[in-house]
Amino acid sequence: MSYQNFPLMLNPEKFVLTTEAGFDALAASWRQLETQVAHLLPFQTFDWNRVWWTVFSDSSWFHKDELAICTLYQDQQLVAVMPLTNTHVGFHNLFIYRYVRPFGADPNLTEIRIPLTLPAYTETILQQWEDLSKQETFGLTEFQVIHTREHAAHFLATNTAVHPLETRDIPNFILHLDTDWSSFKTGLKRNIKESLRHCYNSLTRDNLQARLQVWRGNAEVRQNLDAFYALHNARATATGTVEHPDYFADDKHRSFIMALLDSPFASRIMLFGLELDGKTVAMRMAFAMGDELYLYYSGYDLHYAKYSIMTTLQAEIIQWAFTQGLKRINLSVGDDVSKTRWGPDVTHYVEYQCVKNNPWRRNLGKNILKMRKLRKSWSVGKQE
Repeated sequence: MSYQNFPLMLNPEKFVLTTEAGFDALAASWRQLETQVAHLLPFQTFDWNRVWWTVFSDSSWFHKDELAICTLYQDQQLVAVMPLTNTHVGFHNLFIYRYVRPFGADPNLTEIRIPLTLPAYTETILQQWEDLSKQETFGLTEFQVIHTREHAAHFLATNTAVHPLETRDIPNFILHLDTDWSSFKTGLKRNIKESLRHCYNSLTRDNLQARLQVWRGNAEVRQNLDAFYALHNARATATGTVEHPDYFADDKHRSFIMALLDSPFASRIMLFGLELDGKTVAMRMAFAMGDELYLYYSGYDLHYAKYSIMTTLQAEIIQWAFTQGLKRINLSVGDDVSKTRWGPDVTHYVEYQCVKNNPWRRNLGKNILKMRKLRKSWSVGKQE
């Protein structure tokens, strides 16, 4: 939806919160704002962000993450919030390098990192990047601006004090469940219809009975979490297909999921399991977001790969969503055939790496980006 469709709201009050006490005090108003925003993402919720800060924020004598939670209020009501980390490398005010970016600087656990805002205030909350750039007095600050392609481009076009160095597209695929399973399946392309026939016929041929299991909430998810991690790890070892790392090999990442289960967010966490004759051979984590289901990471037993069990699990989840009256399934980010084959719509997000717009900082920023890429390439080559 175009930003021109919304009126400019006059004089919203801006506050930047920098303490954990201020963060915690936002809980009620943040959660109230969640109920007013259509198509809420899990990564926009207060609970996800509060847990993220607890688990992933870092502080040492030469590296310090600070809070910079940008908020907008209209008539004393929270209308937009953009949680940022203000990371200093150096001695705080005499920092060598500073990185101001949305929460979620983790290895793909937080997939979409955009502000939570009522539509009329999207442009205003993004303008706070301009305010933050003016606070720079020494060293280099790199700003990571993320939003839909349209809103991010409009911000950069109208706020020339911030200069983009690099761009990364983030496509997000969404299925609309406007009919029923039968009609939905009829409208699919020929290749996925044939894949579905193969999936179910191959199981029937080998006398395997498929059953969908659904686990939800703290207790049920915990009981099945180790099985999910094992299948996710098995998926990471698969060859001849799209490569996926084991995102939960790191203990800190598992701690993050456990902390989410200990928070109110637990009521949103789901695990779907595909059973073949009583054995769980494929699983997918998901988040219940009102009338939308957000599909997260998955895994499967490679011994059953010949049955295309992930396609079967996906089909079973879609059928389940229809029975629950859900309106949308968010297939998450990443442009691969496991998403595009279902004929989804796409929302294009974009991530810009920016610096303050002057020649010295533009040149220094470009050189730092080159050094980071060389270091990353070296690390990858060393691992191989």
